[in-house]
Amino acid sequence: MIRRVSARRWPSADPSAELRPQLEHRLASHFGRRRAIVALVRRLSPYSSSFPVEELDVRLEDGTELQLVLKDLSAAAISPTARRARPEFLYEPRRELQTYRWILPHAPAGTATWYGAVESSTIRRHWLFLERVPGLELRHVGGLAVWERAARWIADFHQAFRPGGVERLVQTARLLVYDEAFYWLWLERAQRFAARRPKVRTVLDRIARGYAAVVERLVSMPHTLIHGEFYPCNILVGRAETATRVCPVDWEMAALAPPLIDLASLTTGWARASQRALVRAYRAAVGQGDASCGHGPDEFDRDLECCRLHLAVRMLGWSEAWRPPPQHTFDWLAAAERSAETLAR
Repeated sequence: MIRRVSARRWPSADPSAELRPQLEHRLASHFGRRRAIVALVRRLSPYSSSFPVEELDVRLEDGTELQLVLKDLSAAAISPTARRARPEFLYEPRRELQTYRWILPHAPAGTATWYGAVESSTIRRHWLFLERVPGLELRHVGGLAVWERAARWIADFHQAFRPGGVERLVQTARLLVYDEAFYWLWLERAQRFAARRPKVRTVLDRIARGYAAVVERLVSMPHTLIHGEFYPCNILVGRAETATRVCPVDWEMAALAPPLIDLASLTTGWARASQRALVRAYRAAVGQGDASCGHGPDEFDRDLECCRLHLAVRMLGWSEAWRPPPQHTFDWLAAAERSAETLAR
């Protein structure tokens, strides 16, 4: 998820001796011809994920100016806080790099342009060069209209990738795959972390008694490519000349999974009436074919509730010590309990 950091400039001593030639090479591949970089200003971005993000102001020898971002996905670059909190088994720097390279060019318009990447296991360097998209996080945008647009965008994304054509992309981009073991893993972690919190453990144990049916349903749903963390803080909203631009960022958790996982993420924290409006926007974009659930239109709400329960359990099983910053605080235990009670009816 995006977190805000203080912006600052790098020291005047040239820190870009390695960056400049690497970027020139990637830009040459992108544009089809090599042009020297005559000016390069880099600074930390005010928005960053678990990995540092830098803003790059680039001027080429022919006068072309580019505004880019550099996301450093190298293992050594992960922040100490994220290193303590992030489950180690999730780390795969090539996942986001390859998602931008092979998957997002086929996605609906709006995502940041990919300008190339540095992938080197030898020097343990994983850099991602992207268009710098001006805009606000969706969570800072009021009114439902733009949120509904985001719901339609992710619906179009899900529809863009049909079964049969995604398996190769899953392997190429090293995407996560949601299977039975994946779902149970998070509940087991959550229960283990709650060992010394009896009230929390009691709720989780109660959820566990009915979780087999939830997992069975999740596994049986149609799977497609998903963002994996389609929360409002991971969606930038920009203004183009003719339309609102929806630009999802932070594709570190891209996966082959039930598409309603993304809709559950988007609607987290909203009142029920607003949730229903976003669900309607999503379903209208999906259309009558409705590949988003596997049990027919009447079962859509139940499928979505299963996805909500998984998200809550996953957050409870994310880390034993980590606590989200105030702007991301949410009562995931209460959310899990509500979803489990709804599904038990």
